[in-house]
Order: sequence, then structure tokens, then C-alpha cells
Amino acid sequence: MYDVAKIQNYRHAVNKIDVPNDWMVQLSSVLETRQNDDQTIQQLLKLMVSMTTIDNISIAIPDTSNRFQAKHSSRQVENGVYSFAVQHSLCRAFESGSVLVIREGSERAEAFNRDALSPLDFSHRDHCLLVPLRLRQSTLAVLVLDLRNIIAGSLPLQELWFICSQLAHTMATQVVPNFQTLYSRPYQRVQESELGEIQQTVEKCGGNKTMAAKILGLTPRQLRYRLSKLS
Repeated sequence: MYDVAKIQNYRHAVNKIDVPNDWMVQLSSVLETRQNDDQTIQQLLKLMVSMTTIDNISIAIPDTSNRFQAKHSSRQVENGVYSFAVQHSLCRAFESGSVLVIREGSERAEAFNRDALSPLDFSHRDHCLLVPLRLRQSTLAVLVLDLRNIIAGSLPLQELWFICSQLAHTMATQVVPNFQTLYSRPYQRVQESELGEIQQTVEKCGGNKTMAAKILGLTPRQLRYRLSKLS
């Protein structure tokens, strides 16, 4: 008779994380009372910590072409730095827009299909999960999650993706210059100095003029009118 202990494929026990029942209520409260973007981002990170039980979550912002800083962190660390291996993977995640996993002993981060139906089977070799924060096909920053204390199959991924989308919308106010409001502003005369701002905002929004108009506080019609006049 075979020794079951020798032939059975054991895995780490799955420790199911109990997502707070009122997490949507908490999220709605954060968004409805939004005034200061930095404060809102910290509140969203705090909610993510509560949902995932990961206490080390940060948002990497590109500082130079090859360097990222942890501008926001669940541990209240300002302008934190990442290791060389993480920096290299952050560049790849930012440029490709792909979710990546950094594993121990691997020189290259591995891609993860975020649309997969089955949860990611984390192991003791997984160190970081890198999630690009994207808006209109443009990557604004990269969310970095420390996986070293996470048990296989325990992360509530769908909820995680949802909060990431809210982070991206909040961060748009910091990435796009002169962002004022998502609501239309009163009519103002067309100024020649506006052209550079409008073109840069449209580029940041991946060419989507409707989203660019919202970011600039204009209606789509006002944006089209300004472009036609300035061009």
C-alpha cells in the first residue's frame, strides 16, 4: 500500500479572509465626504488594509524615468524607496499596465491574469503584487502589496480591483495638471494659453476628450469649441 503522506500534493491551508459586510458603506462614505485627495487616498488604503489584512500597502509614483517613490503608504511612510528588484518590476508594470507578481529567487516578475476566475494561489515565495492604477488606458501609478504574510487563495480579488479603480479616479486629480472639479465650470473666454493644458490633458486621458473635459471642468461641447478655436 502506498504511503499517502508521500504521494499527496499538500498545499498551504487557505485562510479565508472575512471581508467586512459594510465595506461598500465605508467606501461610499469615503467618496461622498471627499475633500482632500491625499486624505481620501489614505482612507482608501486603510479600507484596503481592513479588507485584505495586508498592513504594508503603498502607491508607487514615478519620480524619474527609472525610479519610483512610495508617495502614499498604509504605514504612513512619506516618499519611501523600493529595492532595485521592485524598482525594475515597477517600471515594467507601469509601462505595460499588467498586474505582476514578484517571487523569491526570480529575476523577472511574472504576469498575472486579473480576469482569471480562480484566485491567485499565493505561496511563501511570493513577495509583492503590483497592480497598475489605470484610468482611460493610462497608468497613473502602481499599487504595491506585500504578500509575505498572505495565505494561498485568501485575497478578495474582486473587491481589491474595485478599490483600485477608485484610487485611480482619485489620483487623476494629482496626475493631470490644474485639475479643479469633475463638474462643469461657468463659461469663460477662450485663452490661447489654454491649448497646451488641453492637449496635455487629452494625452493623459488616452485621447478620450469626454474624460479630458470632465477633468478640466468643461463640458465636452466646451472642449470641442476651444480646440476648434485654438487650432
